Amino acid sequence: MNNPTQRSIKWLSFAILFFATLYFAFIYAKTIDQLWIHKTIVWNQDKLTWQIFIIAGRFIATAILYVFCCIFLVRTNRSLKNGDIFPRSNVSLLRWTALVVALASFVHSNYDDVISGCQMSTLDGNTLFYPLIVLFFAGLYKIAYLTAKDSSLAI
Repeated sequence: MNNPTQRSIKWLSFAILFFATLYFAFIYAKTIDQLWIHKTIVWNQDKLTWQIFIIAGRFIATAILYVFCCIFLVRTNRSLKNGDIFPRSNVSLLRWTALVVALASFVHSNYDDVISGCQMSTLDGNTLFYPLIVLFFAGLYKIAYLTAKDSSLAI
């Protein structure tokens, strides 16, 4: 791969990490604000375990997605230096990301109700749709990896 393409991918990776860091910091600050500073959470004693699960799940899922993003970008940039376009290890990382995206979507769809103390829980279409999209891209990534591997063997 030529140098201008590698540089553009490197700068795009830095931009993605910058915005991902801002988003993670925003989620962290908002959670701290809602829990301890302004205490805007309406605690419902009947659903206390559910509320704790959703609030913790939101933070944990966001943190895991942030770490997965960092790992993906580091692996990709490192493999580009070695001349490999698609590292094989990213395929399994994308599959695990689909599982975490399912958790994050589920938690996101219930978060506002949990904060307001509502006893309802919802399951929307995004909880299944987003992970399927990530799994689809994981499949495409695997095909790209196998194609690149086959292409390098043919040359």
